[in-house]
Amino acid sequence: MRRFIPLYLTILFSLLIPHFSPLSAAGPKWMKQASKSLATLYAIQQRGDTIQANGFFTNETGQLVAPFKAIQQARSAWVVDASGNRFEVSRIQGFNSTYNVVRLQVESGKKKTVCLPIASTSPAKGQSVYAIPTATPDPVAQVEKAGEYGYYTLTSQATPDLAGNPVVNEAGEIVAILQTPVLAAKAPNYALDIRLPLSLTIRPIDANNTDLRQCAIPKQLPDDEAQATSFLYIANATAGTREAYIEDFIRAFPQSVTGYIQKAETQVAAQSYEAARQTYDEALRQRTGHDDEVLYSRSRAIYNTVLQGTNTLPEQWTLEQALSDIQTASQANPLPLYALHEANTLFALKRYDEAYQRYIALTQTPMRSPEVFMYAWQCQQNLGAEKETLLALNDSAVACFTKPYTTEAAPFLYLRSTTLQEMGRVREAILDLNDYEHLMQGQLTDQFYYQREQLESRVRMYGPAVNDIQKAISLSPDEPIYHAESAVLFFRLNDLDAAIAACRKAISLDDDFPDAHRLLGICMREKGDLASARRHLQRAIDLGDPMASGILEKLGK
Repeated sequence: MRRFIPLYLTILFSLLIPHFSPLSAAGPKWMKQASKSLATLYAIQQRGDTIQANGFFTNETGQLVAPFKAIQQARSAWVVDASGNRFEVSRIQGFNSTYNVVRLQVESGKKKTVCLPIASTSPAKGQSVYAIPTATPDPVAQVEKAGEYGYYTLTSQATPDLAGNPVVNEAGEIVAILQTPVLAAKAPNYALDIRLPLSLTIRPIDANNTDLRQCAIPKQLPDDEAQATSFLYIANATAGTREAYIEDFIRAFPQSVTGYIQKAETQVAAQSYEAARQTYDEALRQRTGHDDEVLYSRSRAIYNTVLQGTNTLPEQWTLEQALSDIQTASQANPLPLYALHEANTLFALKRYDEAYQRYIALTQTPMRSPEVFMYAWQCQQNLGAEKETLLALNDSAVACFTKPYTTEAAPFLYLRSTTLQEMGRVREAILDLNDYEHLMQGQLTDQFYYQREQLESRVRMYGPAVNDIQKAISLSPDEPIYHAESAVLFFRLNDLDAAIAACRKAISLDDDFPDAHRLLGICMREKGDLASARRHLQRAIDLGDPMASGILEKLGK
């Protein structure tokens, strides 16, 4: 099936007429036409070498059938026909890796490709066929099934050089493609029913088929618009093949907005903003009846690029234009999705009251979600709303979840805790942080535990506060503030020795930490070591701690 060719010989091969066995002068009258239908496929592989394989045309518009493995890892491929004409392979029309067969489209332009007719009936056991270009009858020894099609064992002995060539009946009609033979002593030739490769098409699921993961030749889109649309969304293509798919889609379905939107969004991703603007304009000129989808896509593109601070946008691309587009789209088709984007755009324009009204309206639609309530919360916060108003929105966001909470609820619990803290409802804030901790186990930082310890200390929950500050220390043992904070807690719990040890640790980490010296001075005073107390209090004063002066004055009295 394949012969490896050094890359530097590729051009030379492409100029040569493929080598076929001479025909018998007494052969069937259609044999000359059959030889003209043969072609040689050249495929440059990803690693740089070139594979050569046999193939043949099955219609006059450049449809070629060949062994699949030749193009499985191809960067590009071309075909040379029996007259020496070179045609580029442009699309994969269908493939089957199990039976090693592929149907390709080549760019033949206005030139018709030579082909034989396709047989309307399948050969039976004992019927003579011909493995082109041989002119010797080759009876079918056995007929098996390849799905709903035939798989034939021929009488002739295996001939590897003919793999990929057509097998025809006595009327000169194609019945099969010769398979790559089993290389064993006296192994026969095998042939696959031609109807199988001709039936192959590209399905949406083939967009990322693993058998063609390393093939850069684009696949041909399905003929059905819905399937072609699915293919576009599924395809994880490279830049070149994705652009080819989009252009194919636009040519096949010019009245569908999908292709234009995909093209414009690809251009935006490539920062080709002026080209994207022109594509959106072209889509709107088509008058497809789905202008709202185009306007929504353009509005989102403008919104995102403006917020990113891109300074190479078309003059018309402003947040005001994004708002105009989405409002026009909503008037044509009042979808909640459009209303959400309109609210986001109003927020970006700092029109917070209007944005808030849109968000609240969305809570009465299927778009109701904790995120929508959070957006409304942000609007009210920017409007300077009362804390009770903010808390009501926090409560509504959390109410979108049911207990036991999942991790999706975590950020909303944390946000409500923040509002509760600002309202002085500390114990309730701690309860939300407790739920947050449960959901975020293993992902919490020392800052979280320090924050909760501060709240617990405010309401004299000293036991939990000690536990939290110790967790903070375990996560960040070199932070002197945490050791000083633990000293305060130990002092309040009347554990002077633990408090002194914590102060000394804080000072060992940062000798210029005035709070730690002041705390140690207080602890030493309580222990009766006045000399040490004065020394550390004076050190705190020298470091600029105003509180230490009053304590030292009282100590002197």
